[in-house]
Amino acid sequence: MRRPDSQNPLGWLRFPVALAVAVALSLSLACGGAESSNEEGEGTEDVSDSTAADAIASDSTLASADSANSDSAAKKIEAVPVEVSQAIRGAISSYLLFSSTLETEEAVEIHPEASGRVVRLFVEEGDQVGADQVLVQLEDEQPLLEDKETEVELSHLEGSFKRTEEMFQRKLISNQEYEDALYQLEQARLRRERARIGLAHTRIRAPFSGVITSRLVQVGARVAPGAKLFDLIKLEDMIVRVYVPGKYLRIVNIGQAAEVESDFLEDMLFDGYVKRISPVVDPRSGTFKVTVGLQDEWEYLRPGIFVNVRIVTDTHEQAVLVPKEAVIYDGGDRFVFVVDDSTASKVRLQAGYENSRFVEALAGIEHEASVVVVGQNGLKDQVRVKVVNVAAATGTAATDETVGQG
Repeated sequence: MRRPDSQNPLGWLRFPVALAVAVALSLSLACGGAESSNEEGEGTEDVSDSTAADAIASDSTLASADSANSDSAAKKIEAVPVEVSQAIRGAISSYLLFSSTLETEEAVEIHPEASGRVVRLFVEEGDQVGADQVLVQLEDEQPLLEDKETEVELSHLEGSFKRTEEMFQRKLISNQEYEDALYQLEQARLRRERARIGLAHTRIRAPFSGVITSRLVQVGARVAPGAKLFDLIKLEDMIVRVYVPGKYLRIVNIGQAAEVESDFLEDMLFDGYVKRISPVVDPRSGTFKVTVGLQDEWEYLRPGIFVNVRIVTDTHEQAVLVPKEAVIYDGGDRFVFVVDDSTASKVRLQAGYENSRFVEALAGIEHEASVVVVGQNGLKDQVRVKVVNVAAATGTAATDETVGQG
C-alpha cells in the first residue's frame, strides 16, 4: 500500500494552506458581520432620533393649539351677558310713609223699620245700587188694608167736614161742634199718613247709591226692627286714616298731595290728598290722625285692602331716575354698573329721593345712560359685557310716562 505522501511530495503543503485560507475567511466574515451590525445599530439610532423629534414637534403644535383655544375662550368669557335699562327723567318726591287699610267715607248698616216676613230680595252682595232703590220686599197684606181703610175714612170725613164748615159759616152750629169735626178730620189724616208710612216700610230702600258688601237676610225669614239686613258702602270718597308723629304737625296741611299703593295691585299708583287733620295729638302715642282721601270710582280699590300711604313733602322735577333693580350694595355704599361701548363701569350712586321703583341719581349718571339690571352681581369694574336686551339699550324699554304710573 502506498502512502499518499509518497505519491505527492507536495501534499504536505496542501493542508496547512487550506487551513490558513479557512481561518482567513472566518475572520473576514466575522469582521463583516460586526460592521453590518454596527451599521444597523446606527440606522436604528437615526430612526429613534427622528421619531422623538417628530413627537416633540407634535407636542409643540398641540400646545400652541391649546394656547390659542384658551385665549379664545378667555376672550369669550370676558364678554359677560347682561340686561340693561336706561336712566330716565321724571319727577320724584320725598314723603312720609305709613301703612293702613282702605275705608270708605260712608258705610252704613241697613235695618228694617217694621216687622214682617221677607217675600223677595232684589239685590245680592257686590251689587251696585242707586239711591232709594228697593232692596227687600216684606209681606204687605195688613199694611195695604190699613192704608185702604184710612183712605176711605179720610175721604168720608173730608166730605162731612165740608158740610160742617158750611153750617158753621151760616152759624147753624156752635164753635165746639166745628172744632170737634176739625179734630176728627185731622186725626183721620194722621192715621192715613201712618198707614202710608207703614206700607212704605214694607219696601226697604237704599239710603244712597253704593255697593252692597254683605247680605244677612233670607227669603222667608221674619225680621224685626233692629235686625241688620245689609251693609252698604258709598262708591266715592275712599279714605285712609293714618297716624302721623306729632313732630310733623307743621309740615302736613289740608290739600297736600299724597300717593297710595297696594301689594294687591302691583305697578299701580293712586293719587290722593290730605282731606282732614285732627287738631289733637294723642298724648299716649304722640301722633295725630290724618285722613287721606282718594277717588277711584270703584274701579280697582276695595275697602279693607292693606295699603301704603305716602304724604308728599317735596318734589324734584326732571330728576335722573335709576331703576332700583340696578342698584347693588357694597358695605354701606350703593353702586350702579353703567355700560358704555360694551364696557361696564362701576359708578358710586349718589342717591337723592327714592320710591318703590326708582332712585334719584344726583351725580355721576347721565340721562339715558344704560345701567345693568340683570347680571350685575359679581361684575367687576371695566369688565367687557354683552347686552342681550337690545330694545332696552336703545331706549325703548322705559319712558318718562312710567314714572307717572308709580
